[in-house]
Amino acid sequence: MRLRNRNKNNPGGLPESSADYYYSGLIATSIKVRIVDGSTDDGSTKVTFNESDGNGTEAIFLKEIRMTSNPENVAMGKRAFEATKVEIDEAKSITTKGFGNNTSTPLFIVHGFNVEPSGALRQNYDIFKEDMLYYPVPVLWGCEGGITSYLEDHTGGSMRAGKAMKDFVQSIPNTTFPRKSLAMHSMGNHAIFNGACAIEKPDAEFENIFMVAADVPYDIFHKNPDESYWFRKEVNGNKKEKADNFFGMLAKKSDGKTPKGKIYIVWNDNDVALKASPLLNREARLGKTGVGWVDGWFRNHYDTSIIRDEFKDYIENRNATDEAMVNDPSMKHSYQLEPWAANFYEEKCKLIEQE
Repeated sequence: MRLRNRNKNNPGGLPESSADYYYSGLIATSIKVRIVDGSTDDGSTKVTFNESDGNGTEAIFLKEIRMTSNPENVAMGKRAFEATKVEIDEAKSITTKGFGNNTSTPLFIVHGFNVEPSGALRQNYDIFKEDMLYYPVPVLWGCEGGITSYLEDHTGGSMRAGKAMKDFVQSIPNTTFPRKSLAMHSMGNHAIFNGACAIEKPDAEFENIFMVAADVPYDIFHKNPDESYWFRKEVNGNKKEKADNFFGMLAKKSDGKTPKGKIYIVWNDNDVALKASPLLNREARLGKTGVGWVDGWFRNHYDTSIIRDEFKDYIENRNATDEAMVNDPSMKHSYQLEPWAANFYEEKCKLIEQE
């Protein structure tokens, strides 16, 4: 289900000479869309959107995503698309029917910084094989990419996207998707933790939450996180309140209290991007250290006693430092869709299936 050139090897596709690209799966996006006039004659609603349009006030489901720009002639973050809007009931049917004759549960995957939407759709979602339990749903937010826009995206675009994501998930009754999980990569964690969870708990429940290469402060789940960055409170402060809201998104068992799954912190000590992030954000990043890290002047170490008691049993580190970053050998940052990562997600989904 990657964004790919459509050609004679893809039934019904466009000729090889076409500059159009196509993504066959389902996505959710907070990027502003425009309805194409007269597009509802066949019962479907066609929309267009551009990566440079930024985030709106809501997010929607889309399918049949076709890039109408020639990616060779249009700058990153400014490419145009056409798509078909998908209503909630159809989205449920797509994500739970799964592959072949198997049933599945949706895994919403929020991309990070420097992965403009067209780039996110070219990633390898084919790693979710036909016999897997998760159906991947990329979540796209407006991000033009490029290191010069890092702080702007960190404080602006991702925060607006996070608020749109909150409105999005609250528009979907949990009864529509009684089973679903969430994976976030890099700044996608920031969009959800600092954006969607800034004021209150989103009305959404996820069985498992995967925080991969998380570009958020390392101490967000600590008993006494550093709250001293008052001049950037929106992105660095109010950590306890945001953690409560974030943790509250874990789906509960029948008793209404005990979480079904966990928050999994997938981190990598050799992550080049997250080694550089503290130079701009003034704090070590969770995706570089894992949870329970003590950032001391003279002795850095791990101490599980500093993690909040109510979180301890439901937060788990997954150290990916020694894993092969096949598609990102230099930065060792974009590994959320490596085969070993998909197998890890699957393993944790099966734990819930077995209960």
